[in-house]
Amino acid sequence: MTFIRFSRAVLLSPLLLIAACSSDKKPDAQAAAATPVAPVAVAPTPKPAPVETPAAAETPAPAAPAGFDPSTVPVVSPKLGAFPYFTLLDNYHKGTIKDSEVRSEEVKDLMKDAAFDRYEFFDGVKIIPVEGRLATIKAVGNGASFFQVQKTYEKLVHDLGGVTVWEGNMEKFKDAKLNFDERRHRGRYNMWNSEKAGVYMLRTPDKEIWVEPYQIYDDHENYWLTVVEKKALPMQASVLPAAEMKKALDATGHVALYLNFDTDQATLKPDAQATIAQIIALLAQNPDLKLAVQGHTDNAGTPAHNQELSEARARTVVANLTAQGIAADRLQASGFGQTKPLVDNSTEPNKAKNRRVELVKL
Repeated sequence: MTFIRFSRAVLLSPLLLIAACSSDKKPDAQAAAATPVAPVAVAPTPKPAPVETPAAAETPAPAAPAGFDPSTVPVVSPKLGAFPYFTLLDNYHKGTIKDSEVRSEEVKDLMKDAAFDRYEFFDGVKIIPVEGRLATIKAVGNGASFFQVQKTYEKLVHDLGGVTVWEGNMEKFKDAKLNFDERRHRGRYNMWNSEKAGVYMLRTPDKEIWVEPYQIYDDHENYWLTVVEKKALPMQASVLPAAEMKKALDATGHVALYLNFDTDQATLKPDAQATIAQIIALLAQNPDLKLAVQGHTDNAGTPAHNQELSEARARTVVANLTAQGIAADRLQASGFGQTKPLVDNSTEPNKAKNRRVELVKL
């Protein structure tokens, strides 16, 4: 019992001491509370400057596929034969009107050997127009699949240092929603999904050579071959001055002019404006002069088409003259199609000579 009392005494002592200490501090705390405190001005906490949220960067539209770039093709210097450089496969020959597989319009309008023309190639993404010397042949024969045709010309071009531009089904061309300015033998009745092509290219220091074997939808025995040697337009004529036009009109009553139109169209090319300017000068210097403007074509295409084309080209020339101040009553437009050639149409240079516009003194 003595031990228990001692323990309680020990435990109570700290409690009494704590109470005494608390009692001693109360008056000081009350006094502090009673003492007035001078107010302290507190500067307002500045509001943080608003953080500008950067505008979301516009996501650029994805770039359209570039397709084939001719400038990336290595320049090589192979030994080449004569244009068109490539022969037909064994057991094939150039089609003629005597072949049952060749329609008459194919011979007249589609099979070509032109000193200068324009052909459009499909590279799997876009159309690449190429201007220059052109040959298009319908190869008639049998024994080769079109796959063999493709791979034969691909190897020939590759062996010379060239490249493959594209091979495949022309359904891809249709899906790309493209259209050739001149389809020629391709895409008859829009049967693109049944046609195939291969496009190959060779680049030398002074030219590009493009090769396209092509299979049309309704003829899987034969194939078409087009070769284009890219080059600048050979200038075969110069602008005839107004004074020379007047001299010819006085001597013979007519003068032939060679104006460049878009192929098979009545649209003048920009370089034709130099000749138009000389006709305007001629008429301005001779206010009493009246002229018939007569269009002429070669024999490519049907006579009816050539008649319409020659008339349309004559009207285009007259429209250009009247638009620049020449009175309409001084001009007459007419066309003669292929009926009045200057020379026979047996060669390309002769055909070029027959494609003309004549000024005839009225």
